Amino acid sequence: MAAKHGIPVQFHTGFGDPDLDLPLANPVYMRSLLEDQRFRNAPIVLLHSSYPYTQEAGYLAAVYPQVYLDFGLAVPFLSVAGMRSVAQQLLEFVPTSKLMYSSDAHNIPELYYLGAKWARIVLAQVLEGAIQDGDLTAKEAESVAMGILCDNARVLYGANGS
Repeated sequence: MAAKHGIPVQFHTGFGDPDLDLPLANPVYMRSLLEDQRFRNAPIVLLHSSYPYTQEAGYLAAVYPQVYLDFGLAVPFLSVAGMRSVAQQLLEFVPTSKLMYSSDAHNIPELYYLGAKWARIVLAQVLEGAIQDGDLTAKEAESVAMGILCDNARVLYGANGS
């Protein structure tokens, strides 16, 4: 049904719940599903940056047109250096139009605030580095930030105000 109607399907990958078997949470194990023609039109969203399988998730988003990533839960639960590393890994080769922020906050209201605060700080640091390296112009970095923080999710989930 999701493929028929273009409705995104979210998969928890990487760390998260305590009942998770982390070695089996590597999103690369989803390749047979991603290659199945029945699901080619179903947008697949890999949650939590698939941490610690961030590079594997990035690879899937880079090579499969229907795969998207969010980097919730990695922010703010990792150290600042860890959050920055995840954001850098994702921006290395994932099309920026396929990246989305989410707080993944629950139970504790302060987590919503901390997730939003640290996501913006870390994303700004990583994008500033990309500007300094000559990978992006300031205008491109601003567009990437708006996409990741808001616009990409609006487009994917059909909440773009139309």
